[in-house]
Amino acid sequence: MTRIRPRLLLLVSAVAILISWYAVLMAAYVRVPGKLEGADFLAFYSAGRVARDYGINHVYDLELQGIAQAHTTGVPVGSQQTLTANHPPFLFPFLSLIAGLNYRSAYFCYVFLLFLIVAAGLPPIYKYLLKNGWKPHLALVSMLGILLFEPLFMSVLKGQDSALLLSGGLLWFAGLRTGKDRLAGLGLALTLIRPQIAIVLAVPFIFKKGRIIHWFAVGAAILGLFSILLVGRTGVLDYFHLITLSAGGEGYGLAEKEMFNITGMILRVWPQSSLGIVHTIGWVLYASAILGMCVLWLKSKTIHLWHITLLLSVSLVTAPHLHYHDLSLLVIPIIGLGLAGMRTGRWTTWIAAGLPLTVSVILLLSELWDPLRFTVPYLLMIILPVLTWWYETH
Repeated sequence: MTRIRPRLLLLVSAVAILISWYAVLMAAYVRVPGKLEGADFLAFYSAGRVARDYGINHVYDLELQGIAQAHTTGVPVGSQQTLTANHPPFLFPFLSLIAGLNYRSAYFCYVFLLFLIVAAGLPPIYKYLLKNGWKPHLALVSMLGILLFEPLFMSVLKGQDSALLLSGGLLWFAGLRTGKDRLAGLGLALTLIRPQIAIVLAVPFIFKKGRIIHWFAVGAAILGLFSILLVGRTGVLDYFHLITLSAGGEGYGLAEKEMFNITGMILRVWPQSSLGIVHTIGWVLYASAILGMCVLWLKSKTIHLWHITLLLSVSLVTAPHLHYHDLSLLVIPIIGLGLAGMRTGRWTTWIAAGLPLTVSVILLLSELWDPLRFTVPYLLMIILPVLTWWYETH
């Protein structure tokens, strides 16, 4: 009789737990009346409807978005209850296309696209792991861990577009670690789907590995020109209006107390705090983080794994706007920690390969109790860079 290895059993169990729970959540979203219609996808679908009915240059018009959302849900939408699609318009042509379908059919087309986007970022990571001594089947376990990463699934479930952020981050990480500056820079440009995160990730490279920032600028210019051509002057002005509203933090589904950044932490610990003061603290820490990372890059002879994991963690926790789904990006420092643990001989490849799945199970379990749900992600943003630094320097 063939003996099943405990490590294989643990990995299979983790995959089974995640897939089973994801299937339950997806079924609840689809079967419970109004659940799917109240998801974040409503904002993206309504943007597609506005693009079809009024022209893509009006996608950021809040009044038209409110009308489209009311038409979809059958419920009147108040002036500050409109869910805003306040992201750069990279996906709007596709949204306009699927908005010709009914809401649920469009949702499943969108989910399929999101997984394709993430899958597009996997081949460079897979090849990088193979070059670092990972056997093909264990590298595939890591790829599965990325696709099943819990914050990513929550993003897809709700219809958010964090898949594009993660795909860009994966290309950036792979390019940075393999010396392919063009891949790193262009991947970094894709993270502009979340400008507040992309800025922190990009600016330090002005002082080290400058070719990455050159390619980032090229990618950003292409995406910027494409966006302007899509939405025109009217759309650009409406977009900056939405960004201003987001900075204000009130209404429009922003829910700052639910965020996983410094602002969200302060508002949960001191709910009576002045929003203006909290925002000021948040922006000061955001600017300080950019400055601090620039100094670190300037003084470092080489960019190590711990630099990357620290940069990613800092970009997330100090971002002025950060909901749970954008924690998808944390899977990159998790892979970085696995690589660091392997190189020191402290970890086996099995442990490193299974780490994304393990963290996903931990995050899933933490969802069952609010104190853990709002604590575990912050702990990860601290532990991942600290452990990676320890393994690389001791």
